[in-house]
Amino acid sequence: MKTEGISQHQIIHFLILFFFSTFVGFSSVQLVKMAQYDSLIVIFIGGLSAVAQAIIGIKLANRRPDQFIVTYGKEIFPYWVHLLLMGAMFFFCFHGSAFMLREYEDFIIQVYLPETPNWAIGILFGGTVAIMARLGIVTLFRSAQGLFFITIFAILLNTVFVGRELKWERSMAFITNHDFQGIVQGSYFISPFFCEIVLLIFIYPYIMDIEKTRRSFFWAIFYSISLIIVYIGFLLLLFGPNLTAHLAFPILEMVRFIKIAEFIENLDPLLIAVWSTMVYIKISFFFYLAVHILAQLLKLKDYRPLTFSLAAIVVSMSVTMAENFASLSDVYEHSWPTFALCVESIPLLYLLMDTIKNYVKKKSMTPVENKKT
Repeated sequence: MKTEGISQHQIIHFLILFFFSTFVGFSSVQLVKMAQYDSLIVIFIGGLSAVAQAIIGIKLANRRPDQFIVTYGKEIFPYWVHLLLMGAMFFFCFHGSAFMLREYEDFIIQVYLPETPNWAIGILFGGTVAIMARLGIVTLFRSAQGLFFITIFAILLNTVFVGRELKWERSMAFITNHDFQGIVQGSYFISPFFCEIVLLIFIYPYIMDIEKTRRSFFWAIFYSISLIIVYIGFLLLLFGPNLTAHLAFPILEMVRFIKIAEFIENLDPLLIAVWSTMVYIKISFFFYLAVHILAQLLKLKDYRPLTFSLAAIVVSMSVTMAENFASLSDVYEHSWPTFALCVESIPLLYLLMDTIKNYVKKKSMTPVENKKT
C-alpha cells in the first residue's frame, strides 16, 4: 500500500477547484452568450461529458495502475505514433497553462493594474507556478485541499449576500425560454472544459485507494456542476443574459454587490484573492503535466531541471499569443473547443487500440489451447 500519495478526498477537493476556478472567471460570458437561460442545461450536459471521459480514463488507467501512460503507451501503439500522440498531449497542457496565464494577466491589468505590462504579471505569476511544479504533484493536491475550505466559505458568503439582490421574476425564463441551437452550440463549447478531467490519468500511479477513484470522480463532478449551476443561475437572475454576455468579468461585478455593513462595502479584493489562488492551482497542474510528460518522453529521471526554462517559455507564449483580450476571447470561443476535443480523445484511442489488441491476442491463443486439449 502507498504510504504517500494523493488521497481520494484530495481528488474531490482538487477537481471542484479545478472546474470552478477558470469557469467562473473566463468561460461564463461565452456560455451565457451562446445558451442564455439554457446555460444550466448546457452545464448538466457538460457534466455528463465529464462522466464519460472519467469512465474512459479510469478504465484505461486501471489496466496498468502502477505505470504512467507515457511509459506504457508504446506497448499499445507503435513508438512513433505514441510519440506523436504524447507530443499532442504535452502541447495541450503546455499551451493550456500559457493560455490561462494570459487570461489572468488580462484580468489583473484591466481591473487592478492598468499601467502594468503583461510581461511583469507573467513573470511574477509564472515564477510561482514553476516553484509549485518543482514541489511536486502531491504538494499541489495538498495545497488544493487546504484552499478548498476557504473557497467554500467564500462561495457561501457570496451566495448569502448576493442572494438579496437577485431578481427572482426572471426565474420563469429558465422554464419558458429555450433554444435548441443555443444548447448545441453551448454544449460543444463547454464539454471540452469538463472533459479535462481525463488529464488525471497522467498522475494515476500517485493516487491511493484506486478502487475508490471512480466514485471520487463522480462526486467531484456532481459537486462541481452543482456549484457552477448555482453561480450561473445567480448571474442570470442578477444581470440577465444580455448584460452578462457583455461583461468582461461577471464574477467581479457579482462580488461587488456584497455589502455586509457600512464599514465593509468592498469585499471583492478578498474574494478575488481566493479565486486567483484557485486559478494558480489549475495553471500549476497543467504546467506540471507538461513538464512531467516531456521529462518522461526524454527519459529523464528528474523533471525538475526543466521547470524554470519551460516556465520562461510559458510566460513568453502568454505575452505573445494574442494582441489583446478580444482576440484571445475569440480564439477561446471558436478555435479552442475543437482543438481540445481532438486532444482529449487521445485516451479513448489508447483504450480502443488496447482493447482490440487484447481481443486479437485472446482469439489467437484460443486455437492453440484447443489443439492442446
